[in-house]
Amino acid sequence: MRSFYINLAVSVDRRKWFDAQASRLGLDIERFDAVSNASIADSVATQFNVSKEAVACFFSHRAIWKEIASGPDRFAAIFEDDAHLGADLPAFLNDVSWIPADADIVHLEKLGKRFVGVETGQRALGRKLYQALSGFAGTAAYIISRECAAKLHANFTEINQEFDQHLFNEGLPGLKVYKIGPALCIQDRFTAAPRFPSVIVRHERPKRVRAPGAALREAARIYKRLASIAVRSLGLRRPRLIAIKIK
Repeated sequence: MRSFYINLAVSVDRRKWFDAQASRLGLDIERFDAVSNASIADSVATQFNVSKEAVACFFSHRAIWKEIASGPDRFAAIFEDDAHLGADLPAFLNDVSWIPADADIVHLEKLGKRFVGVETGQRALGRKLYQALSGFAGTAAYIISRECAAKLHANFTEINQEFDQHLFNEGLPGLKVYKIGPALCIQDRFTAAPRFPSVIVRHERPKRVRAPGAALREAARIYKRLASIAVRSLGLRRPRLIAIKIK
């Protein structure tokens, strides 16, 4: 499948580091020029209620979705330039037969401790495949179908928080998202010794203060709702909290 990594023109250090990783693994991953935050108008950032860097990141992924949607490959892989690539990644990029036929997105990275998902019983080149429902984020490493790329580019045009939260936790209608366990990639800032500062400015959002009992009841309510939806509409096993490692 065709593979891309998103990189700012000024981020030469990241480019050299990522290219070296790809070269060691024998991968041909095309550089895709990222949208610069300097090109984002203040009014757009204000409208979207996020930083200009977060808007630029969103627009970069939108641009690459457009490229994929017009291309010949049924699936394509997208990486950000600070993604650490696992040694087994080439096997997954050189063969698409393991990807479920109904997959819109396959999330390749580890981010956070656990997510809400369902064990599908399917295997992907010796690893487990889960249907991911919520509780995860990150767009440093994922595979997307051509049809999904076209749909997202046409319909996913605005945000009011970092776009990966919309994509994976706000329940964009009709998306079938899978995760691989153990994960194949991890973003640099989540490693034990990060080598790059984040290029995304993240605004602190005010948090609602709740009594511990109320928070637990709300978490239980959301979990039960997700479980009920999945069991009724997906015909799968009951969702649970799943932890995956990076390998």
